Amino acid sequence: MNRGTLPILARLQSLQTTARIVPGGARIISETTDRNPVAQLLRVTNETMLARSLRFVSTGGPSLTLDVAGRRILRVTDAQGLAGAESCIGLEALEDEQKDDLIKLLQGVAIPREELHVISGPVGRGGEEVSVGLPVALLADLLLIELNATEPDEEPEVAPEEEAPLPTSKPGDSLADGGGGLSGFASALGPALVAWLINGGSEDGRTDGPEEMVSHLDGFLGDERESLERQFDVLSATPGDPICMILGATLVEGHSIVAARVGAAILLGVIEGDATTATLGAWRPALL
Repeated sequence: MNRGTLPILARLQSLQTTARIVPGGARIISETTDRNPVAQLLRVTNETMLARSLRFVSTGGPSLTLDVAGRRILRVTDAQGLAGAESCIGLEALEDEQKDDLIKLLQGVAIPREELHVISGPVGRGGEEVSVGLPVALLADLLLIELNATEPDEEPEVAPEEEAPLPTSKPGDSLADGGGGLSGFASALGPALVAWLINGGSEDGRTDGPEEMVSHLDGFLGDERESLERQFDVLSATPGDPICMILGATLVEGHSIVAARVGAAILLGVIEGDATTATLGAWRPALL
């Protein structure tokens, strides 16, 4: 097996975990037994490329609502039961000087030995620009968290210093109506999309890229399509909406996974590097 395929398969396997939904539609992202719930919060945020509002709720009481896009936390829109939120709430975009206060808020809502739930919804305001806000990768580095870890999380050995922690479309939009389709989206991504396939719909069976990579993508999608559909529905405004997402941060060999759904068709592909901007640029015009 190509060594470059191993981290891709590891990331895909993380989708096999069945989502647990609680009354009200929230998804459980961290159990009471998780040793580092902040890691789960950051990983969920890191998987959100298109602009969304994520409300994190601890069964211990606190809640925190963030506008996120492009694997960045754009702003804090609400905080309940969390001290020190004043420095972050109300800002159009978070900046480097707020990173320590934001980390404290993340740690305040992701409480060990309490379940952590997430509810996804439309972004509160703005969200078109993905070069603002704080990168999830930066926050993970400060907290010594591996965003792509496949082993159980350990508590970070060192805490941060005290002084120094894509929109969905509606059915009927042009992509769903045949404005290039998922293969057109793949073409718009260009050489950055090194391998891809489409499963379902009128474009079923279309592929491109190294045969071995395509074969692994096909095998996973054949086994785990339902899991992927659930992940789409968790992040989309309405179940079944067309949606595109990046699964995880840049991987060990410099690749990520892009997944998109339109109607009955799913595109799954291997994308080179941190292709957030390229993916966003290819997806948005298809929705116009």
